[in-house]
Amino acid sequence: MSILLATRDAELANRCRRAVSAEHQFEVADTVTALSGKIRTLAPSVIIVDAELLDHPIERQVGQIVAWSAAGRVIVMTPVFDEDEEISLLKAGAKGCCRRGIDPESLQQVLNVTYGGGVWVTRSLLPRLVTELRRYADAQRRPGTEKPVPDKLAELTRREKEIVRLIVGGASNKHVATVLDISERTVKGHLSNVFQKLGVSDRLKLVLFVTDGRPVNSSMSRKA
Repeated sequence: MSILLATRDAELANRCRRAVSAEHQFEVADTVTALSGKIRTLAPSVIIVDAELLDHPIERQVGQIVAWSAAGRVIVMTPVFDEDEEISLLKAGAKGCCRRGIDPESLQQVLNVTYGGGVWVTRSLLPRLVTELRRYADAQRRPGTEKPVPDKLAELTRREKEIVRLIVGGASNKHVATVLDISERTVKGHLSNVFQKLGVSDRLKLVLFVTDGRPVNSSMSRKA
């Protein structure tokens, strides 16, 4: 995994560096312009953006960074939790939001979840996030195009359906791998195929797709 951090804060950079395993590449950009250039040359797996480096409203620049990053997953670090701001950042394409004061161990968890295909959000935001995503799904749905519930997973293979069942039940990639006696890499490969077939972009939207937007328990949602 290659990680690119955008910040001018040396102490924050050191904390982030401690959260990254030695086998992973870690680079720092101190301006948005430098970040753009490094995204093009390094094609990082994860981009961590210090909100203090961005102009307000920060979701606009985050949307640009998401567009630059292609397959890279963007995490935004903000000074404080702001519910409306975090929702806006997720809508802009960010795959994770956390505080700038996060400790290295917690940041490592954020990196593992987002790199593994999940979305990291503040736990207290989950009820509203589910509601927002359901509204979005309803707005995108056209009359007469809804699939009957039994047919939703019809195009998936038997193994893919097993993985979806476990994910909806709250399982992490590691747990799925253990239950099915396969590697985590294989689980990630199957999930990528599932996302593509069902037209969803991450685990949380997969759960909402399968459950018709019904609220899910917080432990499952945090792993999504």
